[in-house]
Amino acid sequence: MTGAKKSGKTTLMVELIRHYEARGRPVVALKKAGHVVAPDEPGTDSHRFSEAGASAVGLTWENGAYVTHRAGSRSSSGVGRDLVFDHPFGVEDLVSQAMALLPPRADPLVLAEGFRDTPYPRIHVIPGPGRPGRPAAGPVLAKWVAAGRPGPPSAGLEALVDVIDRAMPVLRRWSVETAAIPGGAGKPGTERTAAAVLVGGRGRRLGGTDKWSLCVGGVPQSRRVLDVLEPLFDRILLVGRTDADGAPAVPVPDELPGAGPLGGVFSALRAAAGGSVFVFAGDMPFLSGAFIRHMLFEAERHAGKFDLLLPRWNGYVEPLHAVYGPGCLSRLEALLSRKGSLAGFRVVEGVGEARVLHVPEDDIRLFGDPGLLFLNLNTPADLARAERLAAASGGAGAVHSPAEPRRKRDPTLQFRAGDGGAGPARRGEGGGPPETRRGERSG
Repeated sequence: MTGAKKSGKTTLMVELIRHYEARGRPVVALKKAGHVVAPDEPGTDSHRFSEAGASAVGLTWENGAYVTHRAGSRSSSGVGRDLVFDHPFGVEDLVSQAMALLPPRADPLVLAEGFRDTPYPRIHVIPGPGRPGRPAAGPVLAKWVAAGRPGPPSAGLEALVDVIDRAMPVLRRWSVETAAIPGGAGKPGTERTAAAVLVGGRGRRLGGTDKWSLCVGGVPQSRRVLDVLEPLFDRILLVGRTDADGAPAVPVPDELPGAGPLGGVFSALRAAAGGSVFVFAGDMPFLSGAFIRHMLFEAERHAGKFDLLLPRWNGYVEPLHAVYGPGCLSRLEALLSRKGSLAGFRVVEGVGEARVLHVPEDDIRLFGDPGLLFLNLNTPADLARAERLAAASGGAGAVHSPAEPRRKRDPTLQFRAGDGGAGPARRGEGGGPPETRRGERSG
């Protein structure tokens, strides 16, 4: 559970604890706090979790941790226990301590408030009108829009629970893969999806420069991209290169020189040998690891239901920040067989009648301004803008800036507290400067 302070995260946690414990599903409720004087005192959040019926409650802060198992909980063995530690715990260690207090065959749902920088899926709570939100830092299972008034969540809770229940197999697999490396450093989803960076192009409007070697903020573009992708993917393909130049990546020669980005996608899918590929342009200086991980989670969550997972915003799609399933390869091979070449085809046009799943604009904006996340280096003006943005952020690879004014709106799946149900909320539209765009117009 993540979001801005005082946005209703704890209230939503309490309602979910009550719901699942009433159904007989034990809940381990965790919280990361800034400072704690007396854990589990009446009125504290951890006490509220216990009162709601959580089978175990864990709390961690800057210099300590606390885990409790109440004797009256549904999964209790009849003996309550409290554990107090003089050092903080990560979420995995806190779960382990809580699980040790439960019966051996307990299969709890773990709900955690805070821990925003972990790679685990989350419900992201959006404050009511007029209150600033907070960017998401990991994959978002669902958005919960606060009512903007006190009181418990509305009947929309049932729809949210349904989303959680349907996603349970994916949540379990994602958590196991994340925890496979100590400290939650696993790379969930990447056993089935490789990263593919298209690095063979040269900037004609940049004097024929190899864009992979450009520097933004004093950092080579190759380093900016790989620094984001290496913690996320087990396998990274450098499409259009015959040598990885020492990078922890696999060089993949372009099988169809002159076919443009579509030829790069074709080469990446062939190299993936039946797997999916998350394709990136090599000239995007402000990739967001959090948003990439969100798209990986969406690919896992909807596996088998799409051929192409594609961000869409302001009437454009972003085919060079997209997940291509193995079904796209057969479509490209058929097109190549019919036409003799893939040159001249737009990327989305090339995959024909593929099943397309869009990442909506509101979801993208949870992670930053799409005009920055998808910024690419085509012209001297693009490069100058990227330099200014990098300087403003101290050279960091990811840049967050206020979203541009919203214009058109269309539906998305999110849940509102206090609206009498879980009907669709609305998704905003925003635009980026024309010179920053490479996205294709969506139909």
